[in-house]
Amino acid sequence: MNSIFRLAFTLLLSVSTLVIIGQQQITNEGLWKDYTFYSKSVPGFNFLNDGKHYTRLQDNVIKKYDLVSGDFVDNLLIADDLKGNEDFGGKLGSYSYNADETMLMLKSETESIYRHSTKAVFHLYDISTGKLTKINKDDTKISYATLDPTSTKVAYVKENNLYVMDLEKGSTSQITTDGKKNSIINGATDWVYEEEFAFDKAFEWSSDGKRIAFIRFDESQVKEFTMTRYNGDLYPVYETFKYPKVGEKNAKVTAHVYNIKKKKTDEVDLGDMHDMYIPRIKWTEDKNKLCVFKMNRHQNDLKLYLYDAKKRKSS
Repeated sequence: MNSIFRLAFTLLLSVSTLVIIGQQQITNEGLWKDYTFYSKSVPGFNFLNDGKHYTRLQDNVIKKYDLVSGDFVDNLLIADDLKGNEDFGGKLGSYSYNADETMLMLKSETESIYRHSTKAVFHLYDISTGKLTKINKDDTKISYATLDPTSTKVAYVKENNLYVMDLEKGSTSQITTDGKKNSIINGATDWVYEEEFAFDKAFEWSSDGKRIAFIRFDESQVKEFTMTRYNGDLYPVYETFKYPKVGEKNAKVTAHVYNIKKKKTDEVDLGDMHDMYIPRIKWTEDKNKLCVFKMNRHQNDLKLYLYDAKKRKSS
């Protein structure tokens, strides 16, 4: 009987809530300017490995809290104190941990590209020593700076090319050289993949940090579309990008694996790739084996290929 009562009460509460929401006036400003109907979230929230604490980015400070009591424990990082160090602007946008939580990847001065994709300034912060290292030494913003599992290297995308920074040697290697706006993209997705497959970082480290798998997009044959952007200025901005409409050509995609030590790139054999997608690439628990997802344009046929990077063969 009690369970029936609880169910009835829950249904009544849900209906009441819907009635209240239904009485609110829906306007374009409420939808797209004030975001009245957007779900709420907690930005900058990370659980820690010990299962007892979490951290949050609040007022430009990464703060540590007790998970059970909710009590404040300590300030993990005060971003204002780092201003001017290694060209850090002082305002922290987001952060992430490495595997053993000894380092923080700091993201600042973020600039949107499309719906999900961004470019920004990245710094690596050593929690124990307080050392700050800028990932890209010039003033060009980069995308998807990602530590390898050994925390000794960082991969990132800059101007449609893939790079690797060796933290121990302090050197940077350019993995691809053919990247070009509105033509070739390495390690990042095109507009279509952001919209249809909801991801934008198109590279993955192997578990031992010795290889990088990435997707290459050749959109040179894709037709262009010009979009007008109204940014509140006197004149709008016109942005031209590759936009395949229904029945038009998509970007040609290929999967590749780069060997860090040998400095050699191999293409993954996926058979006929005419009008095909690669919606995901994932390394398996075997450090030498990469799983590549292959899907047709109608998105009703999905195949998984297992690529052995050591034998350089697909199955």
